[in-house]
Amino acid sequence: MADMCFNLSDAFDSYQSDCVDIDSCMHCHPMVKTSEHNVCDQQLGIDIEVADEPHNMRQLVNLVIALHRLKKTQKVQSTEFSDEELCNIFFENFVEECVTPTVHERTCQAPDHYEKTGQPEQKCYICDSLSKFLVLNEGITRELQAITLQGGNMNKRVQLELTTYLPSVPRGNGRPVALGLGRNLYLSCNFTSGKPVLGIEMVRKEDLESISGDMNRFLFYKTVSGQSQTSFESAKYEGYFISTSNRNRQPVDMCQSQDAPNRLTSFMVL
Repeated sequence: MADMCFNLSDAFDSYQSDCVDIDSCMHCHPMVKTSEHNVCDQQLGIDIEVADEPHNMRQLVNLVIALHRLKKTQKVQSTEFSDEELCNIFFENFVEECVTPTVHERTCQAPDHYEKTGQPEQKCYICDSLSKFLVLNEGITRELQAITLQGGNMNKRVQLELTTYLPSVPRGNGRPVALGLGRNLYLSCNFTSGKPVLGIEMVRKEDLESISGDMNRFLFYKTVSGQSQTSFESAKYEGYFISTSNRNRQPVDMCQSQDAPNRLTSFMVL
């Protein structure tokens, strides 16, 4: 095997001398030929081995910079380094730090889940700001209407059964409730004809012990404000409220805004 001696400065024409003195670093003492590799004595106590395997440019640059740091930062107290000192020197000057960035991605919100509380059902009547009560009209289809009742007609008003729930993810003010009409009938909010509408469905109470997914249509957020003014917002379709018309004997339905024209969203709970 022929003797190997090379000058790294030939490979770094653009590398500035004020950063690393390549000539002074790489013109080493004469090579000592061995049976396996060549050894260049940089200084007493440190051996730099020049292997026969080819190295890329990045490795050579790292080697030169590391030698330059070693020459400037290490104060030799004796002619020999201990194994621990050599290990520290090489880790400080030769080992490249690999930084892995931490990416915080927003995760999808967990599906809402509601558990029935141990509170007893609240039986009550509700009327809008024009004193219209809710009446169940069972003609061809079941429909809830807001009607002005007088005298002996008060028995036609619907008595609601309010069942409260505890949400897995709290949402501002209000408490989620299910609005029962008796006989396993409950108000629901479904998407029909391109918008959320109020409906009446038959469902067993046992099926409403724990609510999630599409069953959220049976829940409404009850919010009390002002002088006992109560609103009912759909848990499934936020921003849609149970509302009545300004006119008498009109269906109870959903509206998108609490300030919707010709719709009333505030009720008295009696």
